[in-house]
Amino acid sequence: MIPQPAVARTSPPTPDRPRLLVVEDNDTTRHLLTEIFLRGGYHVDQASDGLSALKRATAVRYDAIVLDLVMPHLDGWQFRQTVLQHPELANIPTVIVTVRPLREEDRYALRTDYVIRKPFDAEGVPTVVKRACQRRRADEPLVTDAVAALSAARVEASPTLVWSKRGEVACSLHAPRGTDERWAEEKWALIPPMAGKGRITYQCQHCASLKTPIQRGSRPKS
Repeated sequence: MIPQPAVARTSPPTPDRPRLLVVEDNDTTRHLLTEIFLRGGYHVDQASDGLSALKRATAVRYDAIVLDLVMPHLDGWQFRQTVLQHPELANIPTVIVTVRPLREEDRYALRTDYVIRKPFDAEGVPTVVKRACQRRRADEPLVTDAVAALSAARVEASPTLVWSKRGEVACSLHAPRGTDERWAEEKWALIPPMAGKGRITYQCQHCASLKTPIQRGSRPKS
């Protein structure tokens, strides 16, 4: 008889059990992470590539996503950039699993402060994921389609936009909070009413419901 590959255990989701999506193409690593989180009391779903992960993330509500960067079909970078353009998925805390250290610009592009280095410590992994899930629950209630549409309408009708020293433009929904370290480090500030002098229209680059393309101008050097 041909031996069958081991299948990671699963558990039914309940309201008090945070739900994770583990996205990792290496079977051994994915099953190991799944076992760690199951022992920690989480409900865990799995995906072996970015495309499968996107299908799951749009169908199920997750408290956090644990994401490998190097994968076939759609890698972690592409998955993260796609998610950041979705008004609901953008707020899901994402824990990056990587074999190499992330540079400052990498962390900025991925929009996350949660990183697990390979080879990882099985005891330290749950701590990082717990922090991510706590952040998610602190941001409740979740943004629904109706709220997202209303938020986008408000941005169009009466823009309250901010920009960073890097030129990123965001609305109050997608910008970092004024109390976050990112706000100070990236020098976020309100966009003055006369910015662009009528030649440039600033819009939140994360609001997928805005149909016109984003136009970026050079923000003044601080």
